[in-house]
Amino acid sequence: MINSDSVFEAVRRGYNELSEASSCEIENYFAEVNPEAMVGHISNIKGILFEQQYVEGLEAAGVHAEVFEATNHPAVDIAVFENGEVVSELQLKATENVAYINTTLEEYPDIPIVVTTEVASHFENELIIDSGIEEALLESVVTETLVDEVVNPFSPLSVISWMFGMPF
Repeated sequence: MINSDSVFEAVRRGYNELSEASSCEIENYFAEVNPEAMVGHISNIKGILFEQQYVEGLEAAGVHAEVFEATNHPAVDIAVFENGEVVSELQLKATENVAYINTTLEEYPDIPIVVTTEVASHFENELIIDSGIEEALLESVVTETLVDEVVNPFSPLSVISWMFGMPF
């Protein structure tokens, strides 16, 4: 299940300096990030969360899979095992951008790509695998966890700040 706890796990996996951080420490860290930079952070965390969720789904279906330790592993993101041996390696792309998937297919024409449901509907290619996970859901959970909880526009502090023209 995708929730704020899984977002915090993704942050811990993707940010060495936050690997041991509490949820509150992670929220405080991202509260200090400027909004323009936050877009990149959300995209990065969304990708890591997507990997985690897909592997959990495979495991629930009885398929042993693992993410690579490095979040920037070249060409592939997860390995699928059978009898202790790697039988497949997959790329995962948490995006709505069809052009990005087409570019990836050109770069790595032999590597299957697991994509979000929104993107999968645009392809009839055996190398494109529908994850069953919606990009919109990933985006909203990451944003709600790291942006909305940090800067709740309806908190008393935010309302007072708005009334007096102060940034919150």
